[in-house]
Parts: sequence; C-alpha cells; structure tokens
Amino acid sequence: MPGELTEERVLEVWEHGLRQPPTTRAPLLATLAAATGADVARLSLAALNSLLLDLRSEAFGDTLPCTSDCPGCGESLDVTVSTRELRPPGAEAGGVPAEAGTATLVAQGLDVTYRALTGGDLLAVDPDGPDAHHALLRRCVVSVSPAQDPVPDTVLEEVGQRLADLDPGADTTVALACPRCHHQWAAALDIAEHLWADIDGCARRLLYEVHTLARAYGWSEADVLSVSPVRRQFYLEVAAQ
Repeated sequence: MPGELTEERVLEVWEHGLRQPPTTRAPLLATLAAATGADVARLSLAALNSLLLDLRSEAFGDTLPCTSDCPGCGESLDVTVSTRELRPPGAEAGGVPAEAGTATLVAQGLDVTYRALTGGDLLAVDPDGPDAHHALLRRCVVSVSPAQDPVPDTVLEEVGQRLADLDPGADTTVALACPRCHHQWAAALDIAEHLWADIDGCARRLLYEVHTLARAYGWSEADVLSVSPVRRQFYLEVAAQ
C-alpha cells in the first residue's frame, strides 16, 4: 500500500470506522494524513478535505470514479474526477493545513464574530440529534455584542450562509453537464465518503486474503500481511487450484 496507509493501518482504521457515523469519519481519516502533527479537531473543513485528498492520492491514486443522476432527465452519468479538480483555487497538494479563520457580520443589531466549522465540531455534534444543524452553527459563534444567549436562529442562518466564503473548499462540488438533455448542475462530492469506500473495499479484500490463506496454510493474519502482495497473489492462485 503506497503512502502512510499500510495494510495493517487500513484494517485498524476500517475496524474503528465501522462503528462511527459517516460525519465523524472525516476527522478520523484526516488524522492519517496529518503528518505535520496538526490538531485535526482545530482544522477547518477545507483543511480536512485537503488532507483527505492528499491521502487519497497517495494511497489510491489521483482519479475518483463517480456516478451522478441528472436532475433534469434522470440519466445516470459515469464521470472521473481528479483530486486537483476538488481543491479550491490556489490550493496545492501537501500544503500546510490551516486552522479555522474568523470573520464578523452585523445582523439584527448584533455584532457577531464567527469562525469556520472544524473537525472538532463534527465530532461534538450528533448528526442525528435534534436541531443538529443549528447546534453546529452555534459552535461557530465566537462572540456576540451586545451579549445575547441564545443567538437567534435567524442570525445563525446568516452565519451559515457566509461559511462558504470564509472557508472555500469546505463543500466540494463537481460541475456536470448531461449529454442527453444538456442540463448543467453542480454535484456534491463527499471526499470522506469516497475515501471510506476505498478503505472499506481494500480492508474486505485483505480480510478475504487472510481468510483464504489461513484456511490453506494455517497462517495467522500477521503471517499473511508480512508476505508481499505479489507473492501473496501467487499463494492465493495455488490455494484455489
């Protein structure tokens, strides 16, 4: 396995990630790529996405096969997206991830200082909990003047509308055009979900190989993973005969 994502690490992350809801897997996966020692919980969502793209490129390549249904006619499209397309303008692979920045707005007579969403926010808020959307936005509010608690939901919505400008790259989309009806739209792409699918497929393949070779030769999981993929494939072919 290229990059830092060894086969042993794939299985560890997969086992731990199976017990996690999809929204908390992004910080989990980003820790694998945070070789700089950055605190993932303090990083903005765009910085997390950048780390995930770095990891995806190193471990599984720069191209992501995707499918999307046209909102206009329902045609199913198979597209290939490069990791470069998913980075915000000016962003480079392997760049130093930045912590969440702040900005200020005036709404309903309140001066509201807010910050970008972070990996820690995703871990702290239950996505299935009541009012999860506003719970995330409340965590973004740094200060309010004059003080007001709770912050009105209408003000929180204004904060939410400005987060994309504060943290470009937090939401990743791909521009698509339907060859059948020529409808054009921006399709959302969840990098963490895509990377998790790669890791899930890789882990299940590894476990199948361990199972097969353990039955054929009595090897332990450590024994199987210590054999190079090329030699392991030979043993798998022999065991199938």
